[in-house]
Amino acid sequence: MAKYRVWIDRDQCISDMVCVSLCPDVFEMSDEDGKSQIVANFRTDPNNLAEGIVPEDLKDCVQNAADSCPVAIIHMEPVEE
Repeated sequence: MAKYRVWIDRDQCISDMVCVSLCPDVFEMSDEDGKSQIVANFRTDPNNLAEGIVPEDLKDCVQNAADSCPVAIIHMEPVEE
């Protein structure tokens, strides 16, 4: 099954929560700075809140969040296996 690398330009996040509303399995809001982050289950590094690897069944969810983000800070690309 394909996997996808997802990353967020957190510095540009405006905290509107569209990504969390559309794809709560992948995105959540940080309690520390109020910005979007990848949920712990999918992070590639526990200390990097902005990047993760998601399974194919979440691809459409992430793409919908990326397409709906008003500041276009969510990115996704296939992971080479």
